[in-house]
Amino acid sequence: MLKNRVFYVLLLLVAVVLYIFTNTYYTLTLLILCVVLPLLSLVLMLFSRQGLDISLDLPGTADKDQVEFKYQFVNSSVFPVARLLFQVHLENQMTGSLKTRKISVTVGGRKTVSARLSFKGSNVGILLVSTKKIRVYDAFGLFAFQKASLPDQAVTVYPRLQDVLVHMERSIENSGDGSRYSHHRPGQDVSEIFALREYASGDEVRKIHWKLSSKIDRTMVRDFSRPLNYSMFLLMELTKGPEKVVDAVVEAYLSLSHGLLADGINHSLAWYDAGEDAFHTRELDSFEDFDMAAAQVLSSFSSEKSGIALDYYTASAYRNRQSILLYVTAEPDFDKIAEIEVSQTMRTVFIYEEEAQRQAAEQAIEVVAISVEQAAEGMPEIMV
Repeated sequence: MLKNRVFYVLLLLVAVVLYIFTNTYYTLTLLILCVVLPLLSLVLMLFSRQGLDISLDLPGTADKDQVEFKYQFVNSSVFPVARLLFQVHLENQMTGSLKTRKISVTVGGRKTVSARLSFKGSNVGILLVSTKKIRVYDAFGLFAFQKASLPDQAVTVYPRLQDVLVHMERSIENSGDGSRYSHHRPGQDVSEIFALREYASGDEVRKIHWKLSSKIDRTMVRDFSRPLNYSMFLLMELTKGPEKVVDAVVEAYLSLSHGLLADGINHSLAWYDAGEDAFHTRELDSFEDFDMAAAQVLSSFSSEKSGIALDYYTASAYRNRQSILLYVTAEPDFDKIAEIEVSQTMRTVFIYEEEAQRQAAEQAIEVVAISVEQAAEGMPEIMV
C-alpha cells in the first residue's frame, strides 16, 4: 500500500504542476479526477466493507496430509470489495510450531465467494486456526480499513495408523475379562466352556450340567474357561523436538495400540501431558476406548524435558514385574531403561533421525530402532 500511495502523490504533483504551467481545461480535469476518484473509491470501499461477512468452515477432525477448510465471503453490498487481505495462523498445540499464510480475495457486489485451503504436511495434534489482520482495500490500494478477527477454531489432526505385528513369546494368564481363553487351564469365566467331564469329589454344584447328566445317566460337570490376556503397558515419551520426529513418535505409539487391540490384546496407555502437568493412563479393551484415548493423546502438549513419562511410571503403582512394558521414545535414557529391563520385560521402540543415534542405542540397550522414514512407510514386527 505504501508503494501505491507514493505513486499517487507523485501523480498528483504532476497533475498540479501541469495545471499551473498550462492552465487548460484538460489539465484541470486531470487534477480533479486525481482528487475525486480516490475519494470516491474510499466511499465505495466503506460501503462494501460494511456489507462484508466472513466465515470459516473448519471440520472437527482431519487426517494427516488432508487438512482442508473453507472460508466464505458474503458481500451484501452492491459495491464490490476490490481487495480483501488477511493472515491465517496455524499453530500446532503439541509441537508449538507456527505457520502463516497470507490470503487475498476479491468479492463482487452482492456475490458470495468461497476459498478452500489445503495444508499438506500438517503435524498430528490440535491445530489452532487463527484468522487475523483482516483488511479491506479500496480499488486504488490507497486506503485500508480493518475488520474484526474471526474467533479461533481448532481441528484435531489424526495420524496415519500403520499395521503393526507384535509377536508375544509368552502370554500372561489372569482372571480378568478377555476375548481369548487358555487352552491348557480352566478358570471361572462362566460365559465360555473349557471342558466337560464326569463329576469328581469336591466339584461345585453350580458346575453340574443337569441336562446332559440326565441324558447319559452320569453326573457331568462343566469346567469354565480362564480368560487369556496380556498384561501390557504402552508408554510414550512426548518430548519437544523436530516436528517430523514428534509426528513419528505419536504415529508409532497409536499404531502399536491399535494393532494390539486388533490382535485382541487389551492393554494400558500412558503418557505425560506437559500442558496439564499430568501423567495420564487409560485402560483399553475396545476400539471405542482407543478413539477416546487417541483424542486425549492428540490434545496433549509435548514437554521440554525428556524422560518424564518414564520417571512417573517407575515411581507409580502401575509398575508391575509381571507386566510387559512397551516404551516409545525419541530420546531414550539408557541408564533408566537398563535398570527397568533387569526387573521386568521391556521393549523400547526408538524413533531416530540419524544412523549414529541408532548405533549408540543398540549398543547400550535392547531396542526396536525405527527411523523417521521407516515409521512413515510401515512399522516392523516387534518381538516381546
